[in-house]
Amino acid sequence: MAGNQPRTGPRPRHSRAKIALAAIALADAEGIGAVSIRAVAAKIGAGAASLYRYVQSHEELTGLMVEQISAEYELESLAGSAAQQLLGLATQGLQIMRRHPWVPALAMGKPPMGPNALAYLERGLAVLESSGLEAGAKLHCLAMLNAITAAFALNEQSEQQPQDPAALFAQLETGRYPHLSAALGQAARPVDLQYAFENAIMNYLRGVGVIPD
Repeated sequence: MAGNQPRTGPRPRHSRAKIALAAIALADAEGIGAVSIRAVAAKIGAGAASLYRYVQSHEELTGLMVEQISAEYELESLAGSAAQQLLGLATQGLQIMRRHPWVPALAMGKPPMGPNALAYLERGLAVLESSGLEAGAKLHCLAMLNAITAAFALNEQSEQQPQDPAALFAQLETGRYPHLSAALGQAARPVDLQYAFENAIMNYLRGVGVIPD
């Protein structure tokens, strides 16, 4: 019968994974502002209209990018106590954000629900199984770890931007900011960023009870 015949038609020329990888390469090279469906289509040699078969909007495209880079987590390498594993998870996240500087801003938004992102959540929840936290608190803990990591990565990026100290010094010389002047004067030694990051994560975990008093 005709109804039992297999459907025929052109095979898809592209895939969502291919589109995500092209968008990631574009964002890595030129920044997230350069990413659009039209720009990604041009990068893979396709018409913009044809990509709407795979992604419906810019929001879906960026979600697909975050889902793709979530595959870079090495979840099976986590070991040790719950706190050590969560610190390892956050450290891997920071390394990913350093490789892809556009990720921190997107990480603050609605998380994707693809298999890579779900594997991250599943492993995090498994680590928190013995923490005694309620289900909602566990999810909030993972969200906060991600937020702390993203904020730290954004701060690192801002520190790398060229700054003109003359304007700041001019303000400090007015005498209106004595506490800031004193703090900057005493902060002569550079901050150990890795120590500061690990300390922030561990202090948070201690605060929510993952690390017992």
